[in-house]
Amino acid sequence: MYTFSLRGLAFVWLAVLPVLSGAGVPGAQNPSMVSVSTPELQNLIRQTLAQNPGVRSARAALNAAEARVRGADRPLYNPQLAVDAEQAETRAGYVGLSQAIDWADKRGARTDVAGAEFDAVRARYVAVRQRLVGELLTGLGRYHSAEAKHRLAQERMKLMQRFLDVAQRRWRAGDLSQVERELAALAQTQAALRLAQAASDLAEAGQALAAVTGTARGDWPALPADIPQLPTFDAEVLLAGLPELQALQAQVAAARAAVALRQRERRPDPTVGVRAGQEQAFRNGNDDSFGLAGVTLSIPLFVRNNFRAEVDVANAELTQADESLQDTYRRAQARLRSAANRYRLSHRAWTVWLRTGQSSLGNQVSLLERIWKAGEMSTTDYLVQLNQTLDTRASALDIQGRLWIAWADWLVASGQVDAWLGPNAAQ
Repeated sequence: MYTFSLRGLAFVWLAVLPVLSGAGVPGAQNPSMVSVSTPELQNLIRQTLAQNPGVRSARAALNAAEARVRGADRPLYNPQLAVDAEQAETRAGYVGLSQAIDWADKRGARTDVAGAEFDAVRARYVAVRQRLVGELLTGLGRYHSAEAKHRLAQERMKLMQRFLDVAQRRWRAGDLSQVERELAALAQTQAALRLAQAASDLAEAGQALAAVTGTARGDWPALPADIPQLPTFDAEVLLAGLPELQALQAQVAAARAAVALRQRERRPDPTVGVRAGQEQAFRNGNDDSFGLAGVTLSIPLFVRNNFRAEVDVANAELTQADESLQDTYRRAQARLRSAANRYRLSHRAWTVWLRTGQSSLGNQVSLLERIWKAGEMSTTDYLVQLNQTLDTRASALDIQGRLWIAWADWLVASGQVDAWLGPNAAQ
């Protein structure tokens, strides 16, 4: 067990935030109203949304649903033209026109179904876009966190290499023992292993981000540094505007309209027709001709099949859609609360780090190194406090990384992605 001087502990506590300089203390704004910090981030989000196959697929589905609405609103039946001619003892010709009548207003029911399905597809399109933006922001948060940790690992490697070089010189001069020199060598080896792990994590984060955006680059735009604290919100209002739930609500409406449609399809539609013609007969050398006119009415008889099963299917699908909505609502409510709690905790922890103070890494290391060289601190204590200083900074990076991810999760869970992006987000 090692003991620490008050001076060494002060150095540790001053080593909190120099890695991510420029981040101010977040204010109490609405997180959905924070504007994108840089045009580069705006362009990346816009390009990702425009090029992503999932978003394009959802957009094509939206166009198809819109076309189905136009088709459903057209008349259900077209008129039929009939021409009949015959020649026997008499010569006759007829022209008829018939029209089926949508007696039960099946057209209106079909339009209701198509309209509700269009609303569902439109909400799913928005949900796909918001989830993609959330994945992009999460990926950026993890990448920048890994990038900062990699820079810190490089700095640690330089410090430990310099520490080893000084320790070897002092060992040769007889100022350090063999044990202390070996301890410095182990510290340098550990720093090299951490640097390799940080480089691997950075490469993995970059690969995951490239998979989301579809492009590989080395200069990913920065995320907003001033992420606000979470204000008081009404969960019911946010859930009511959640695209995922709006899609299921529209699906329930479509299923209810489908029940009405199947019920109306059980009612037969009559067909009314008129026909006119002329008949010519040859009797006793006389050519007698006379005109003909008639009206026809036909009604299908649903005797062999009354289409009751189709109504039962529609009712079951309505129940399925409603239960799915209730299940998704519960999950969305839990996800919203969880995201809000993680956001608050991460923001509170990050604010604590910010208020701890900032200092220069080089100044801290120089002070520790001068104290060690002056003999006021043992090699073991110097190494322990230096590692604790660097580990504290790594913890600060972890906290900001978690805050970025919690912020992205909150935007998606609350359905506030488009509000955060701005009024032109849908474009």
